[in-house]
Amino acid sequence: MTRDEAVAESARLGRESPDRVDTSWFPRQEESGDWTVVRVARPGRALNREELRTGLDHDARPDPSQDVPQEPRPYWGF
Repeated sequence: MTRDEAVAESARLGRESPDRVDTSWFPRQEESGDWTVVRVARPGRALNREELRTGLDHDARPDPSQDVPQEPRPYWGF
């Protein structure tokens, strides 16, 4: 693929891909000198249906009880 073909294909995918809402497409030159199109997820992407139904696979907020030390620090009176 030439550079012009990769630019045209990335533009087409940006217009027509069903993933265009949360994905960007860019031309990229590989070490061999050939050109290809890469897919990059945009930051802050929308949640998919499964994630909306079940929630994220990590806690949105850490458990505050984990921040409390197990033993209080001694007071030395200084």
